[in-house]
Amino acid sequence: MRDRIVDALPRSDGDSEALSPVRRDRFLVYLMGPYRTFDVDAALPDDADVEPSVPSFAMWDEDSGEYAEDEVLRLLQETRECLRDRGFNAFLAIDVGIDLEEMDAATQSIAFARASNVTVFIAPQVGDNLGVGIEIGSVFEDLLATEEMERPAAQATPPERARRMMVATEPSVRSAMLGSVHARWDASVRTFSDAADCCRLCAQFSTHILNEELYGSLPKKD
Repeated sequence: MRDRIVDALPRSDGDSEALSPVRRDRFLVYLMGPYRTFDVDAALPDDADVEPSVPSFAMWDEDSGEYAEDEVLRLLQETRECLRDRGFNAFLAIDVGIDLEEMDAATQSIAFARASNVTVFIAPQVGDNLGVGIEIGSVFEDLLATEEMERPAAQATPPERARRMMVATEPSVRSAMLGSVHARWDASVRTFSDAADCCRLCAQFSTHILNEELYGSLPKKD
């Protein structure tokens, strides 16, 4: 999947007009965002151990939220372009162009997260029922189940892929799943105030992971 993603995105010597080329075309940053609706049972792996009360992608309440769908997409696109300007190969699921008949949205999210150096879920205030629950929950549960089988039972360090994932959220967002992100999966949750601040947080986190691959304890993806 890594090669498929890289081949679908412009490289440093590419001529695509859709996205700007980047210096680090093998350093993939997958940006996720909330959807309007989502099927809980279809999204989670069959063996996922998740409490029944986990929030789902229920209703997108534009009256209580601060964003319409096109504004959320614009925030994701602006963050993607800002990160690409800094040399990271940031992308959205729609940039790869895999048909939903070939691979459903939840399966794509899991595959993209597995393949990426960094995964960021951007969670703006979109209403009372934030669509953070199942999309990010299915990805986290997949990495948790996979890496718990792979690592020794006595090893207490967080799963590698959890260390590569961050949730960037606005201060007004409240979700039971957000509380679980750190407690259950030991992943990072950070708060942003506007689009520029969101990019700054994502760039800082991506730089941290890049340094961990070069000089720290995280293995390189390639």
